[in-house]
Amino acid sequence: MSLVVLLFCTVSCVNLAEKFGAANGNTGTGLSLLRDGDVPVDTVAVEIFNIHITPDNERYLDELWFETDEQIIPPSVRLDLYRNGIRVGVQGSLISSALSRLINVSGNPDKPRYINGMREIAVAEMSREMPVSRQFQNLFPGTRVILKPFETAIYELSLFENDRGQVWGKTYTNAQGQFVLTAKPADGGKVKFEVVPELEYGLPETKMYSRQGIMFTETSKPRRIYDSLRVSADLLPGNWLILGPTLGNCGGAGRCFFIRGDDQIEQRIVAIRLINLKRPNANTTLPKSNSPDYNANNTMPERK
Repeated sequence: MSLVVLLFCTVSCVNLAEKFGAANGNTGTGLSLLRDGDVPVDTVAVEIFNIHITPDNERYLDELWFETDEQIIPPSVRLDLYRNGIRVGVQGSLISSALSRLINVSGNPDKPRYINGMREIAVAEMSREMPVSRQFQNLFPGTRVILKPFETAIYELSLFENDRGQVWGKTYTNAQGQFVLTAKPADGGKVKFEVVPELEYGLPETKMYSRQGIMFTETSKPRRIYDSLRVSADLLPGNWLILGPTLGNCGGAGRCFFIRGDDQIEQRIVAIRLINLKRPNANTTLPKSNSPDYNANNTMPERK
């Protein structure tokens, strides 16, 4: 008798898990450990692609930027970005032909997956011809996410940087370019993304600081923050934010972000897709009053 009861409970729990996953947009029997109710409000879910540009897919770069809206960036910022070898633009929710080829989108996935109610972009098996890495990230309110197109640093790098029309040069050691990504809700169901380029260099340094009377230590490399190249863009769920180098001989700070090598140049493109935004509960129904309903057509009873 106890064996039958145990078997019945097991089957019921599996069915309940499948129903819960289907109700939250997940397929299969896998149940996410982080349920929707556990995600803080205003959390932004994104999908980040790090695309390796090879000689076989380099021909798609012209088409990629032709299909990308760069006019969404203010002209002054766009000019400073271009002078430093960086291009930024936005694409709509319908993935473009060039971007689908660069990330090697699979035509008909056998088991489509859903993330927060939005269908995941299905990427075919990774290969040497079209390598691409992908990660899912929840941007919690007030957090900063570091994006590094390359994991390795450059031993010595001489850069001619353009800061609002003023050109100056400097040599960095152990230099590595990275982007700081933040996101917050905006009007109309949009999400405001901010991307700030940074350059880490040199050797790690240990610093001490005090917070509420408690001493802390932090070890990090010196950073050069390109605040004049800060990019802001409002995206809807499904939209893309594209980061990449200028075509041709990329110079300026963009070279340490997206390019490695001199003879055999290796390039990277970063594509960020907004999946969803966790909104507050829309149930604002007020409790019913105990007083009788008021009807303007009803007259007050006569006082005797």
